[in-house]
Amino acid sequence: MTAALRLLGTRAIELIDARELLVQLVRKELKVRYRGSVLGFLWTMLTPALVTTVFSVVFTRVVRIGVEDYAAFFIVGYLLWQFLQNSCQGSLHSIVGNADLVKKVYFPREVLPLSHVASQLIHLVLALMVVTPYLVWTRGPAVLVHLPAALALLVVLAVFVAGVSLWFAATNVVLRDLQELFVVIFLVWFYASPVLYPLALARAELAASPWLSVALRANPTAVFLEAFRAPLHGSIEVVDGAAIVTGPGWPPIGSALTATAWAFGVGVLGWLSFARRARTFAREL
Repeated sequence: MTAALRLLGTRAIELIDARELLVQLVRKELKVRYRGSVLGFLWTMLTPALVTTVFSVVFTRVVRIGVEDYAAFFIVGYLLWQFLQNSCQGSLHSIVGNADLVKKVYFPREVLPLSHVASQLIHLVLALMVVTPYLVWTRGPAVLVHLPAALALLVVLAVFVAGVSLWFAATNVVLRDLQELFVVIFLVWFYASPVLYPLALARAELAASPWLSVALRANPTAVFLEAFRAPLHGSIEVVDGAAIVTGPGWPPIGSALTATAWAFGVGVLGWLSFARRARTFAREL
């Protein structure tokens, strides 16, 4: 335990000293993504908008879930999910894709995957700025009152995503099959997370299947999604089989604390795993 803390302390100091490099890498990610693009950032919103339209039609017209303002419900969750998936996908190749640099120059290797997380966090914040007027229109002005809670949760979420991304980046160096499994992992994770459906409704439907209900509760993204939706869309309860949506409000204390615990645990374990494997990156690449 002491050795682990000493290792993370050393890496933290090196990472702070390399903060300018991290900033430059984030700028590079943003510039490369929008270079030569006429609409720029608006392209980032095109996919969520199209996906939201498709799923809204499916789950309000074909298979009725019965969630009030389903489009607002879905897009809030999808933006959060997109942040997680895109961060991990970029981080997955961050070390392997920069093999020549890693073998020639020493710097805190964390800056490579963390630059992807930071750039995706910027995209998420900008997307929320675009979506907020729509949320206010559909869910009422209470969204603006409770928006600071959503922004605070973004900080907690970013720690969680950073931990997962660091693990993917480090593991892909020694297990290259991971990049082939990535799509399958996130496809299963997506449908196991309450992005398309309310967590309360899923729990009610799975009441007769205890092991599925436990698996759903053990999914950390479920906690983040429910806590994040509370201030931007509202909390959902199931009464007599029907989903009842309350107005936007503060996230439940239990959900916020659980999300914080997940973020701290995954963040530390992911970083520790990365720090231990970083010693041999140059040799394994």
